[in-house]
Amino acid sequence: MHHVAFLLQASSLVSGLTIPAEMLRAADELHRVRARSKGRLRLTVTTTDNAASGWLPALAIAPQCRPEELERVSLLYVPPFWRRPAARMPGISPLLARLAAEGTLMCAISTGAYLVAEAGLLDGRAATTHWSFLDDFARRYPRVDLKRQHLITRAGNLYCAGSLNATADLTTYFIESLYGAEIARRVTAQFSPEIRRPALQQGFFDGESSAQPDELMAEAQRRLRDRAEHEVDLEGLCHDLRISRRSLNRRFRAATGGTPGQYVRRVRMRLASELLRGTDLSIAQVAARVGYEDAGHFATLYRRLTGRSPSGYRATVRAKLFTPD
Repeated sequence: MHHVAFLLQASSLVSGLTIPAEMLRAADELHRVRARSKGRLRLTVTTTDNAASGWLPALAIAPQCRPEELERVSLLYVPPFWRRPAARMPGISPLLARLAAEGTLMCAISTGAYLVAEAGLLDGRAATTHWSFLDDFARRYPRVDLKRQHLITRAGNLYCAGSLNATADLTTYFIESLYGAEIARRVTAQFSPEIRRPALQQGFFDGESSAQPDELMAEAQRRLRDRAEHEVDLEGLCHDLRISRRSLNRRFRAATGGTPGQYVRRVRMRLASELLRGTDLSIAQVAARVGYEDAGHFATLYRRLTGRSPSGYRATVRAKLFTPD
């Protein structure tokens, strides 16, 4: 059973609950249908407030238990809250410390990172928060290793997402670990027709043995992005970086979760998505612009990575466009 809990107060932004909860429920439903078995998901809402006012009762969200009653939580979301991020939830720090010590995955969304930092759990560890509160967060918690350039961070079992879009990307990452890559892909396609950047590609993830990013692999990614529409020359890349092909593959996978070839394909599909959305180029022309001479092969790859055909993607995103009167 995957027990996912949401820690709310009356001033919480409930989009920090509804977005990940709907994605997780969709994943669990897909699993239930495919495996012909019972669902694995249990969702719990908890709060220290009696919620006599604020957003929660207005949206008919009723907490099921008090925080101290939470047990065997697989994943805890700490949503952002309205107005000043200095808001406190009385007695919440001991709960967060207990759950973190028990190995619970914890996802602090936007200003929710303040509560995790207040508990001392982020001291000396990577974290991020909403962009407009970065300076304030840094002043309040100088011991936190604030990653201003990243929307997603991981430090052991503690995750931070700087925005709701980043929360959706991180939830996809959680879904993949809980239900597998195919279900994660289908949930992503269902909730957004856009090709989103995987959490591993946009976040700062502390490694088990080193908290430092692999700068050489960051340079490798930059070079691959710059020439993504051309034929990939991995031997030339290895020569320029003064690294063996074997070391490149090993370090690249450790840094990104995939091979250089897989990375180039993702970059090409993002470029193709931009062209499909913003130009009237034919599918064959889009394929050629992103490095594929065979339009059929391009269309097959596009469908495999996104769950829809290039023409289907174009029709979907253009249906969302309108011109105001």
